[in-house]
Order: sequence, then C-alpha cells, then structure tokens
Amino acid sequence: MQKSNNGQTTPNLILIVDDSPTQAKLLEQLLAGEGYRVAVARNGSDALEQIRERQPDLVISDILMPEMDGFELCRRVRGMESIKDTPIVLLTHLNDPSDVLHSLEAGANYFVSKPYSDKLLLNRIRDVLQGERACRMGEKEGEVAISYHGKNYRVQADNAHTIELLLSTYELAAEKNQELLGAKASLSNLNRELEQRVKERTAALTQETAERLQAMEELRKKDEVLMQQSRQAAMGEMIGNIAHQWRQPLNAVGLLVQDLTLSYEYGNFNKEYLDSSTNKIMQMVRHMSQTIDDFRNFFTPDKEKTSFDPCQVVEKTLGLIEGSLADKGITFEVHCGHAPNITGHPNEFSQVLLNILTNAMDAFGERKPPQPKLRVSIDSEDGKIVVTIADNAGGMPKHVLGRIFEPYFTTKEQGKGTGIGLFMAKNIVEKSMHGSLTARNIDGGAEFRIEV
Repeated sequence: MQKSNNGQTTPNLILIVDDSPTQAKLLEQLLAGEGYRVAVARNGSDALEQIRERQPDLVISDILMPEMDGFELCRRVRGMESIKDTPIVLLTHLNDPSDVLHSLEAGANYFVSKPYSDKLLLNRIRDVLQGERACRMGEKEGEVAISYHGKNYRVQADNAHTIELLLSTYELAAEKNQELLGAKASLSNLNRELEQRVKERTAALTQETAERLQAMEELRKKDEVLMQQSRQAAMGEMIGNIAHQWRQPLNAVGLLVQDLTLSYEYGNFNKEYLDSSTNKIMQMVRHMSQTIDDFRNFFTPDKEKTSFDPCQVVEKTLGLIEGSLADKGITFEVHCGHAPNITGHPNEFSQVLLNILTNAMDAFGERKPPQPKLRVSIDSEDGKIVVTIADNAGGMPKHVLGRIFEPYFTTKEQGKGTGIGLFMAKNIVEKSMHGSLTARNIDGGAEFRIEV
C-alpha cells in the first residue's frame, strides 16, 4: 500500500506484460482479487511507455513476446535512470537453464516458473512490495545471511560458486519439468487415441444397432408370414371340420325330404305331419347356420383384449371339431375347476387349443390306440390359470419332444403338415398372453400344459 498526498492509503499498482490476452486476464483477476490495482501491456514497447508514465510499484512480465522480449524490457528499464529501480518479476517455462543467466544479466528481481502456483506468486509479490529479501549481507566479508521459513542461515560462498549452485538446481528443475511435459504429451496422445477408439466403437455400436433393428424387423415380418400360414393351415383343417359338422344334419334333412315325398305318394301326408317335418328341417338349418357363425368368428381377429372365460372357449373349440372327433371314434372329457377369467384375445386362445387338439387327432390316426381319448382340464394353481390337454396316443419320442415347437418341424408326410401350428401356438401364449406352453410325456400319451 502507498500513502497519497492527502494521507489515504492507495493499493499498489502492478503492471502485467503478456501478449496472451487469456493469460493476462487470468493474472489480472488474481491480482485484482487480492486488492491490487492492475494495468496491462500487450508488448514490451507498450510496457516501457507505461512504466515511464505511470511508475508502477511492480512489473510482472512474460519472457517470450514479439518485438521486445522480457529480458530486453528488463535491460531497458535498468538503463533508464528514472525507472531503473522498478522491481521486475519474469515469468519463465523453466525449459532452458540459460533463462536464469539471462534473468540475472538483465537485472530481474525474481523469476517465477510457469505454470505458477498462485500462492507462490502472491508471496513473491508481497515480499518485493514490502522490500523484504531472503538474503542480505552478513557481518563478515563475503558472507550472506539468509532467513528462510523461520530459520537463519549464514553462507560464505563466492559469486561463481553461488551461480553454479543456482544453475545446477535450475537444471534439475528444468529436467523434471521436461519429464512432466513429456508425460503431459504422452497423456495427450493417449487421450486422443482413446477419443478415436471411442469414436470407432460408437460407430461400430451404431452399425450393430442398425443391423439388430433390421434383423428384428425381418423377424417381425417373418412372424407375420408364419401367422398367416398358420391361419391358412387352420382354415384348411376347418373346412374338413365343417364337412363333418354338416354331414349329419344334411343327411337328416335329406331323409326328412324323402320321407315327405313317400308320405305324399302313400296318402299319409297331412298338415300335422308337414308341420312336424318342417320344424325338424328348420332346426337342422338353424344348427348349420350357427355352425357357420362359429367358424366365421373363429377366423375374425380380436382387435382388443377382453376378459373371457377359459372354460367357455375350451367348450366352444371342442364343439368346432366335435364331428371330426366322433367320425374318428375319439371320445373326450372336460374338467372345468375354479378358473378365473383370462384377459386377452379369445380367438387366439381358441387357435392355440385347436392346434394342440388337431395334433392329438393326427397322433391317434398314426398310432391307432384301441380306445382313443382326450382329457381337457381347466383349473388354477398358484394364481395362474392352467389348461392341460392329454391323450392316450403313446407319447412322443425324446428327439421329437425337444423340437415340436420349432418352426417348420413336422413328423408328418410331405404335404400333410406345415410344422408351424405348435410354433405359432407357443408364440401366442408366450408373447401375446405372457404365459408358457410346455409338453411332456405321461403314462400312455402326451400332455400339453398352458399356464397364463
């Protein structure tokens, strides 16, 4: 601090000389934060002019500058009588020990290495402004008294010895600084290499993600094709079932029509007999019409999930193939226990049941057991609805059992099976209904188990 003419204290003025606006600004903020007045010069010529005009209390100058470097600035200040005592601190990168000699030769008070410690720089500035020195002349000729970190030392050494020691210390510091710069360069190279690897890996992941999305889209399209094929195969099965469902009522209608003709020929025809026969024929027609509605509804996709009774869907599905079962001599029994409603698509669930039942009928056709029988059970276990469909067709070989849910796998002759029915059934149960479909061999046959 300085006292002005009116007795008030004025903060010391420090001139910063640096051609880097960024470095100058950082140092200016540091010094201003400590309460100093700060001026800035961008080169040596500007600094020399400001030193003459403003008489700063301290000059902090970078060494490497265009036009006039820090050493030359220091020499010129020391060569001008009016400003020769201005304290000067030079900033150096400690890359060359000759900087020490140049600093001493030019008359600098101190030099501070870059990047510098804020605390060290502020301490040096404070010492210079307060006129304190670590070293002073001792009591004897050639003796130097040193006060450092609270301890006093007396050193007797000539100037040459002192400079040699200073240079050796500076060389060691410069060597360490070079090692640090080398480590910094290596770290920078590693960072660039890491960034490049990250970019390459990111690009690879982007490509991999795109390929996976494309594969998923292809799988989705394939599933749609399989579903369509499964529905077409089921439709073919249904045409056969329609024929079985209609054969008996059509025969009955035919017999009634023939009987009406015979009655008329033999004179037994009357209104009461006509009404009775007509009622029976209309009953058969209504039954066939209901059958058409049942099959049509079976192939109508459910747009939204609904709550449905699994027992009713099982009975409805069995009703669709009841005629086929009867023609093949297959009996069936249904056990419906305490089973709560299922939320989902009832027609899809019916298609799953139909695929399993159709496979059972095919197994009966191949094995020809003496009394073919199906057992269907609907119940609940551990909060899940469980539907089991079991037959007595002798079961499946182990190598077949492990592959029955694979797409296009079939044990039937070519042209008699698509191999997608059970695959689609498993997909419907697991993906649409979030359940499971499994199969196993039991005593005398096979059992399919649906858990939802």
